[in-house]
Amino acid sequence: MNRTRITAGALALLTLAQLSLSACSNKGTGAEEEQKSEASNPSANVSQEEQEQETRIDPGLPEKDFGGYDFRMLGKGTSNSHWKSMDLTAEELTGDAINDAVFQRNATVSDRYNVKFVEYAVGDYFNQGKEFTNSVLSNADDYDMAALKPDGVVSSFISNGYVIELGTVPYLNLSQPWYDQNMIRQMSLDGKVFLVMGDMLTMDNDAIGAVFFNKKLAGNYNLENLYTLVDEGRWTIDKMTEFSEVAAQDINGDGAMKPMDDVWGALTEYSTTFALNSGAGVTMISKDENDLPIVSAGDERYANMYEKVLKLQNNWDIALYAEAVGGYSDVWAECLDVIFESDRALFNICWMNRASLFRNMETDFGIIPLPKYDEGQDSYHSFVSMYCANSIEIPKTAPDLERTGIIIEALSCESKYLLTPAYYDKTLKSKESRDEESSRMLDVIFATTIYDLGYMFNWGGICSAVGSMVGKAGGDISGYASALQRSNKSITKNIEKDMKAIRE
Repeated sequence: MNRTRITAGALALLTLAQLSLSACSNKGTGAEEEQKSEASNPSANVSQEEQEQETRIDPGLPEKDFGGYDFRMLGKGTSNSHWKSMDLTAEELTGDAINDAVFQRNATVSDRYNVKFVEYAVGDYFNQGKEFTNSVLSNADDYDMAALKPDGVVSSFISNGYVIELGTVPYLNLSQPWYDQNMIRQMSLDGKVFLVMGDMLTMDNDAIGAVFFNKKLAGNYNLENLYTLVDEGRWTIDKMTEFSEVAAQDINGDGAMKPMDDVWGALTEYSTTFALNSGAGVTMISKDENDLPIVSAGDERYANMYEKVLKLQNNWDIALYAEAVGGYSDVWAECLDVIFESDRALFNICWMNRASLFRNMETDFGIIPLPKYDEGQDSYHSFVSMYCANSIEIPKTAPDLERTGIIIEALSCESKYLLTPAYYDKTLKSKESRDEESSRMLDVIFATTIYDLGYMFNWGGICSAVGSMVGKAGGDISGYASALQRSNKSITKNIEKDMKAIRE
């Protein structure tokens, strides 16, 4: 078992609940409708000054002395250069805003409840669920909570009954603003919540999809101001494709676009296909009025958006598709990131973690939301990758749910006032973004997050069915409907199987 034991303490995350005015509701509606009030008024987001002046919310927790108990957290740790979990524990104060906020948060909760925080970092990105699963199947008292990736990991925990339904945990109040109400609303199943994101974590923020653009190239090509397009609601997938066509250049004139030799309109990858599709406010799986999952990948709007996305992503004269590039052990760190940092790509469709990775980039970059389907769309939508994000879950073997609920609630509350400002205001906005416009765009992006149950559970291989058109030169989508139809029976069967297990 490859895991590292780290003593100290922490959990963190910038939650949409802090940026959104919407109330908690576990009943699902269309994603487009859910976010209209949030996205149409980004100025409603809470600024740092307002955060500091607002009345602190009392979580209503009892006074307890847990006798020096080791509160054990299973987390990802550091698995590669792009994804590093830094929100659970911090060993000492270093002067880094996020690290010090984690340290201070944990120290506060530790002193208040007489607990110590112990992080077990798996370190293996692709096998992070094994330790949790083995522990539960052995009925071992190993962990009080986990913070692992939902896609393929936590989803299997839910399907197999390995995690506690969070609504049943004493003192865990999921309606509080330190939990991501948008995520809870979209990811609940039959009114039940098995995982949660919020101020306690930061990696779910890093996993929000966005478009980074090279300001030098945008200026060289005299493109229309991208911030103005966003502000006026005219930033669409068609506009992104148009600008990508302008920017792409066969620099050496050899008649072939090569990754490191030419200039690209856009950098893409398999996962950003689903992100771009969701920019239309649609998901592969939505929910009915009873909070039950239904297949929506075959809906007309989803298919139409997908066709537009493929016209960009599968056009290899303008877009570089990561999974089609060979010869690198890490195509992102060694190729795509290098291309963007060296002014050879106009757009980088990626995740918010790039803001930190591009901190030392010489050329200025901007950050804008994923594009809309068309100008008539009410709001932008920012896809959260359940493959890259972390979420909080509690193993069914946790020994004392009252203690666990109190500690998670206390950590989450403290994170709202310590970790979120450190991540969002002091780091992302102040240190990592390059201009006031990008800072303003971040408010729009974080206020309009969208989650896809289909991407998380991959029921019946729905991701493969939808993704079967990706990575093929050209934008042909003629086989999409038949590919989805072939998988429909399996998708429905798997949904029904999981829902039956959840009800039992």
